[in-house]
Amino acid sequence: MPLPAATADPSVRALRMRLPMSPQAPRLAREPVCAVVDPDRYALGDGETCLSEVVAAAVRHSAAPDIPLMLIGEADGSFFAAVEDTARAVPMATGTADGWGFDRTRSGKWVWFHVRHPRSDAAEGQVAA
Repeated sequence: MPLPAATADPSVRALRMRLPMSPQAPRLAREPVCAVVDPDRYALGDGETCLSEVVAAAVRHSAAPDIPLMLIGEADGSFFAAVEDTARAVPMATGTADGWGFDRTRSGKWVWFHVRHPRSDAAEGQVAA
């Protein structure tokens, strides 16, 4: 899976956790997002929507006792997440992510996505005065 580049930047935050296999898992997955992405700098809507979708799919299709989750907030405010499940089926694309994919494992797959910070697109087009 294409993890964000390692960096010594202290503004890059990462979190790994396991969610219970329950209907509450998508909500529980969204709660720690603010620990890796500053909600004052970034509108979390697309990232939280994608996260809810991949966690809900894991709850529906996985036979594991829990759901491993990885969250990474990048220095530019972008958001990366990966969820592991035991289902062998190929996942469907999440329409709100800037990038997504999956990587097969011996026990199933990791489904990942990346959502860019909406302001980083605008900042790339600006020229310093």
